[in-house]
Amino acid sequence: MSLSLSTRASGLLLGQVGAAGLGQAPAGALVRVTLARILAEELLVPDPDLAVLAQRWAAAATPDARLDGGSHAGFAHLRETGVPRQSRPPAEAPTLPAHLLPVALLAFENPPTLVGLTWHLAALTHPDPESTWGAVAVNVAAARLLQGFRDFVPDVIEALRNNEAPALLLETVRRLPLLRRENINALAGSASPAIGAACAALWAAHTEPRTSSALEWLEQLPAPLGSAAAAGAGLLGARDGIEALRIALGERGVDLKALKRLADQLARIAAPHGRA
Repeated sequence: MSLSLSTRASGLLLGQVGAAGLGQAPAGALVRVTLARILAEELLVPDPDLAVLAQRWAAAATPDARLDGGSHAGFAHLRETGVPRQSRPPAEAPTLPAHLLPVALLAFENPPTLVGLTWHLAALTHPDPESTWGAVAVNVAAARLLQGFRDFVPDVIEALRNNEAPALLLETVRRLPLLRRENINALAGSASPAIGAACAALWAAHTEPRTSSALEWLEQLPAPLGSAAAAGAGLLGARDGIEALRIALGERGVDLKALKRLADQLARIAAPHGRA
């Protein structure tokens, strides 16, 4: 049965906010919902201002929020200085942003806007190509899944190749259909955590047919790949819809009615007549 865009959109958002990941309990759902709501409030206006969005995100992403290390460091820098950081300290590993999947809802029908917006929003907190292009790869996949296409690998390859993304990321995505779980697990120790997390999320949505099995694997990945749970669960939600994801995730303390309204708002889906 073909899934509606609304079902896919709310599935994406439920996965992104409801997956635990990051070695943490699911309590981070509230923060990720807040960041998605701010995205809608700041970008669904005639003249969006990314600087205002960045400051509101930084204020909402408190130190105890369940986010990746790069997001914590980037938002802290924004709170302290008012401007994005320009470089990542050598001791800080590049991580995959854990809050940018809702951008795919805004721009899934416009690939150039999707790529550019995702990259610039990632760069606000993650000043390295592994993180920014990892986020782009995930969001390009999300856009194709929202449109009902399951094989997103060619589109991700095209986006990465056309923009001179990191070679390791492009090479791994090219081999994605041939990889096994143990290959992805190995990325935790041998590659950039940002690239490893992005490829784990992509692999789960592309290769693992069972929603529950994919989620269980994602949430048990080594700590360096923690962002993969939220990204991968969001992709699975876009692929399989909110009901499949709700069953697989179980009770995560998420207000599903409010989440569906927010997902429809981000994807600009008009509410059916008579629905509040």
